[in-house]
Amino acid sequence: MPEPSTLPDQTLPSKILVVDDDPSYRRLCSIFLNEAKIAHVQVGSSKEAMRALDAARDAPFDLILLDMELPGMKGWELLKFLRERGRDIPVILVSVLEDVKDKVRAFDVGADDYVVKPFSFEELLSRLQAVMRRSPARNLVQVGELTIDPLLRRVKNAGKTVDLTPREFELLALLIERRGQTVSKEEFLQRVWRMDGEPGTNFLQVHLSRLKPKLTRSRVHIETVHRHGYRLVEDGPAGAALEGDDAATHA
Repeated sequence: MPEPSTLPDQTLPSKILVVDDDPSYRRLCSIFLNEAKIAHVQVGSSKEAMRALDAARDAPFDLILLDMELPGMKGWELLKFLRERGRDIPVILVSVLEDVKDKVRAFDVGADDYVVKPFSFEELLSRLQAVMRRSPARNLVQVGELTIDPLLRRVKNAGKTVDLTPREFELLALLIERRGQTVSKEEFLQRVWRMDGEPGTNFLQVHLSRLKPKLTRSRVHIETVHRHGYRLVEDGPAGAALEGDDAATHA
């Protein structure tokens, strides 16, 4: 086996869910993944996989290694179920089947790759790296202590998941997209609520006031720019004056 230090591990997943009913295969995977210093959880059925995915919402898996022919709900059926419900986590289907029709079915239900057993350590790492390089889930945005995953619509503050409503996520995503710039009330209405004109209520302010406490200790804050809108500002060093203090206040 190659030394882990020789591997371009910046493209490797940090946490994997292995789903296979064969204990010998799980042991082999564990040896490979330990060698590559990749954290992993192993389960033996689709039902256990769903429980593991639900339990890991605060620290989600980066990728699933999924056996295609599990007992009960097949691996490809589980993948189809996940994709139909908008779960876009990268998945590599694993199988002893080499027939083209099996590979086609795997990709038809949403597999990111297909690997035939038995496989080598080098092949597994190569496939993990290739899938993670092209996975949009890696296009994370970092602002202050916030990490935003646009694909999964997930936000973390200093590594901890922030519980946002769908509307709050869209408000924050727009502010981050335009960070440092003022976003007008009209733009919020058009981009987040798909509305034109003034609805005659203060519901934008209400949503922003609920969002603000969730950004505590994130090193960013929302400012109200009088008569113009709102903007997201990164906090400077302690004691530093905020830029534009004369025109803006904290939301």
